[in-house]
Amino acid sequence: MHSIPDFDVDIFADDVLLDPYPTYARMRELGPVVRVTAHGFLAVSRYADVRSVLLDHERFVSGEGVGFNDGFNTVRKSSVIASDPPRHGTLRGVLQDRLGPRAIRDIQHVIAPRADKLVDEMLARDSFDAVTDFAQIFPVEVVGELIGIPAEARTELLRWANGAFNAFGPPSERTSAGLDDIADQFEFIRTVAARGNLAPGSMGAAVYEAADAGIIPEEYCLHLLSAYLTAGMDTTVNAMGAMLWLLGTHPDQWDELRSLPHRAAAAVNEVLRIESPAQLFSRVAAVDADIAGVPIAAGERVAVLYASGNRDERQYANPDHFDIHRNPAGHLAFGTGLHACAGQILARIELQTVLDAMIGKVETIEVGEPVRKLNNVLRGFATVPAAFGSAAGQSREILRGAV
Repeated sequence: MHSIPDFDVDIFADDVLLDPYPTYARMRELGPVVRVTAHGFLAVSRYADVRSVLLDHERFVSGEGVGFNDGFNTVRKSSVIASDPPRHGTLRGVLQDRLGPRAIRDIQHVIAPRADKLVDEMLARDSFDAVTDFAQIFPVEVVGELIGIPAEARTELLRWANGAFNAFGPPSERTSAGLDDIADQFEFIRTVAARGNLAPGSMGAAVYEAADAGIIPEEYCLHLLSAYLTAGMDTTVNAMGAMLWLLGTHPDQWDELRSLPHRAAAAVNEVLRIESPAQLFSRVAAVDADIAGVPIAAGERVAVLYASGNRDERQYANPDHFDIHRNPAGHLAFGTGLHACAGQILARIELQTVLDAMIGKVETIEVGEPVRKLNNVLRGFATVPAAFGSAAGQSREILRGAV
């Protein structure tokens, strides 16, 4: 009989959120399952166990909520992330209709010109912020346009998305502020993004059309639009900021990537693996179950640490090393199984399209001292001072620590 060791570090403490990977390594060494004593839930941190739980949607369910507080799980009840079959299939089908491979290919003509324009604008500047001037601009424009939200109404979208992920955490001031942001986002959807206010033919309008066709009840529209506005942006923003920082701090890898542009897709996967934007979610054991032979009682909440699995030395050689020659196609940054991120194809295309534009135009990437942001679920930067040198040979110097 396997016992479950106690883990006495609060994984939602500020210092852990700012640098979680040493903590994750300790968890992996303790065993396949640990109990986080600060909050009472169980946690899995090894790649094989994270993947196993995510694939076992019958024993480890989402319908009891995927967050770590009752308020969030009540607010998100019956949403696409917090539902089980058959409801989940109906909701996801509406999302997938506009986020599947064919649909995303059809909108790539919207993405590529914007990527070229953004890179050109940054090249024309002496310096810029890789987060606020670059990573935040692109996804907000793309997702806002795809959903059909007027440009002048997009100013708060990122704040709400960031807050929505904070709301997943255990009770705290940060979590409470995130719940307030969800309430603000819902009010925005009920008013500005209401039926008839979104551009015809947009993804957002299609949600209301699904309700009109009887595919989903009208009350589900709110949660589906919230899913578009939340997962469709902040994960991409954080991954894009991390991509610039990683390439700027690994100039040898950037030089190799410029000479081997066919490695762009693999490089995007490596960015997502080593700097997973979404660190964790949770599941609830619907029945008495086991994880790697460890008994799990029905009703236990299990934290599923995507980011720890992506740094597991049992799965990846030298996992803390950024390597564009690694192609970790099986990484867990978008989850896997029934609840794998519905917007991952869009996110990948956004990241690779921007990277392709950079490869064709940018010779050097310089970055200064970054500042991490605090979020209960998301890992990313608040600011990264940066500068591009053009492929024509120009270079720029930036002040370390300030734009």
